[in-house]
Parts: sequence; C-alpha cells; structure tokens
Amino acid sequence: MTSPKIAVVGAGPVGSILVAYLVRGGHRVVVVDVLKPFLETIRANGLHIEGFTTFHVPIESTYDSIEAASRAGSRFDIVFVCVKAPVNPLIAGALPSIAAEGGAVVAFQNGLDTEAAILAACGPDVTVRGVVNYAGNAAAPGRIHMTFFNGANYLGAAARGNEKATAKARDVAALMSGAQMTTELADDVQRHVWAKAIRNAALMPISALTGMDMAEVMEHSASRHILEAMLDEQLAVAASAGYVFDRKFRDDSLAYFRKAGHHMPSMYDDVVNKRRSEIAFLNHRIAEVGEQHGVPVPYNRAVANLVLCVDEVAVRRKSRP
Repeated sequence: MTSPKIAVVGAGPVGSILVAYLVRGGHRVVVVDVLKPFLETIRANGLHIEGFTTFHVPIESTYDSIEAASRAGSRFDIVFVCVKAPVNPLIAGALPSIAAEGGAVVAFQNGLDTEAAILAACGPDVTVRGVVNYAGNAAAPGRIHMTFFNGANYLGAAARGNEKATAKARDVAALMSGAQMTTELADDVQRHVWAKAIRNAALMPISALTGMDMAEVMEHSASRHILEAMLDEQLAVAASAGYVFDRKFRDDSLAYFRKAGHHMPSMYDDVVNKRRSEIAFLNHRIAEVGEQHGVPVPYNRAVANLVLCVDEVAVRRKSRP
C-alpha cells in the first residue's frame, strides 16, 4: 500500500495514540471526532504523547463528523474506527461514504462482536477486525498519558477466511508495524479478541464499580477473589465457544494484572464521566454466550448487571432538564 489516505474516527486515548504513531511514522492522518473544542486544540497544538513514550506531532486536518468528511468528498484507503463500541451502530451506516473503493475499514476496539455493525454496513471484503494491546488516559485536551504497550496488536478479516479482507489486514498490519506499532496478521483474529476481552472483563468492571485502580484491585483479597472467579467463568465460556486457553494463559493473565500498576481502565473513566460503558461487549456478552452454552456465569452476570444499572442511571440523569 503506497501513501494511503488514512482516517481515524474517534480520538479518545486509543485513537489519539494511533494517530500520533502514524503521523510520526510519516503518514498523513485525518482525525474525525465530534468534540469540536478538542479538534481546535489539536489543530492548534498537535497531539502530545507522554508516559510510556514521549513525543509530539502536528495535526493538519480534522472533521467533526463522518458526514462532514463525506460532504467534503474525502475518501480514505484505511478508516480506523476507534470510537467506543456502543457508538458503532450509530455511525456504521455512514462509514461506506468515506471508504475509498478497495479500501479497508478497521474495527480497532475492545470487546466481543464490536465489528458486527461495521461488517453489516461495509461488507466482508472491506471489514477488518483489530485487537488493541496498548492503553492510555487523557491527561488534558490533546495530551495523552500512554500507560503501556503490551506485545503486538492483531488484525484479521472480520469474516474469517475472506481473502480480500485478509490481504487488507496484512497491508494495514505492515503499515502499523512500520510506524513502530508492532501489529501482526491473525488467521483467526477472534481468538485474540477473546483473549483481550477476557483480560478486560476480568478487571475493568471492578475498577469501574469500586474506583480502585488495577494495582489496588490486585492488592485487596476481596476484589481479587471476584476477579479470579470471573476469570474462571470467562475461560469456561471461551472454551464453550471453541477457544480453549490453558492454565498458563490464566497464570499469565494474573501476572499481567499484577504488573499493570496504578492504571485506571477506560470503563472507570466512562462511569466517572457518565458515559455509556462497553460492558455490553464484555461481561454482558460473555454472560450471554455462557448462558447460551449452559455454562454457569453468576459472577459475570452480576457484575454486568451492576454496570448496566450504572450506565442507565447516568444516561437517565444526563437527559433530565
């Protein structure tokens, strides 16, 4: 792929870090986000990444909606979708209007089945599923504190076996790796989706409900007990769906949680800022799959229901005059 035109839709921590690495790697990237003050800030001051690594990049072009980009006639060879997963059904129908013919639309998000709406709107030849293995928090407008980059990201065809989407995933993975964002092509990307979803779902909702960071969750015996119980349920559910993870994966996951440090996961930020979280694509979806396959999931169902309640209360309160 030669000098592709790239758009990143959604400039939260995941999207902003992606933009910054790609721009630093020599690519021109258009940022699409609904927050106009944020776009004004990054056009004026660029994006600043700090923490895990530190650098600054300029931002030349932005749009405040997919529709605005489409009206301007912008078409992109690669469209990364980095919005929160609950937003996907709201924007998926507009994505084909900015995807160039023969281009790729990448669902670059956490959770199970986040690509479903995009796949339905864009088709199997176009849709690529990604797995994100880095994280950060917004320190200030246009400034992202990057907390870690653990191993490779993964890309693969959203519809397994689709040769056109697989070729696009290979090209995009090479482009990202060339920009120092190590990314690998996966024949069955859903195995990596499950692995990442399990690691998110075992810890994120506990932080969201208690206000504890990742290190604190692991330090307290009560929260660690809930985490391990949810993790064991999740592994059983994954196995029922055809993805078996061994004891080493469980041990490595606990070690991963222990070394994560004082990082507040994005679900906590969602709760604090009264935004709808991604729980529907994590513990809630895992519980649904477990229940469909007859796997007991009492811990995941209880935690999912609690976060869903928090979500609904926040939405209801925000809608009050």
